[in-house]
Amino acid sequence: MANAVPVVHKACAACQHQRRRCDANCELAKYFPAEKAEDFEDVYHLYGMQNTLKILKSVEEEERDKTIESLIMEAKMRLEYPVHGHFSTVRKLSIEIDKAEKELEFVRRQIQLFRGSDNRASTSTHRDGQPGQP
Repeated sequence: MANAVPVVHKACAACQHQRRRCDANCELAKYFPAEKAEDFEDVYHLYGMQNTLKILKSVEEEERDKTIESLIMEAKMRLEYPVHGHFSTVRKLSIEIDKAEKELEFVRRQIQLFRGSDNRASTSTHRDGQPGQP
């Protein structure tokens, strides 16, 4: 095969970061292609290379895509909120949920109150539709 053209394989984001050749055995190539260099940098700065690999190896193969998505999300949240990370967003949403639940409970009480006063008003009328005597 003298005319065979060598296949050019673009290095994944992890291998580009380490300035090494990306081969078929690269564990991170599937999750961090060259186009996801920024995502890899975020994950790398938060977890480091060894911890990222340990986390990946600790989960089943079918869960690894979701694991990487989670690592990327957590790294982005840590960049946005350096002190509390994604917990600040969870806390804000929890406070909003609490407020909405309290408002809902208030509205339900108001509905019960109006239904109760409506029932009292209907019992004070006679069958002919005329209000009863006090």
